[in-house]
Amino acid sequence: MFQYATGWLGWSRSEALDAPFPDIQLALDGKVDFLAATTPGAKRQRRKPKDTAELKERARAVFGLKRPQQGKGRGAG
Repeated sequence: MFQYATGWLGWSRSEALDAPFPDIQLALDGKVDFLAATTPGAKRQRRKPKDTAELKERARAVFGLKRPQQGKGRGAG
């Protein structure tokens, strides 16, 4: 990810090291979309939307708000 951030995106070393991976991935996706939109004859990639439940779980994990798994870690009875 560091290579993408510094090479493709042109970020500084400190910006690349401070950025979480999802931020770098989103910025890279935006760069690819921009290049496809502004390059004559280029075809835009169609990304299928991700499952919203998966996105919510990833966001919780990134912000440290991960909920405990239901049904695990509790005694039966």
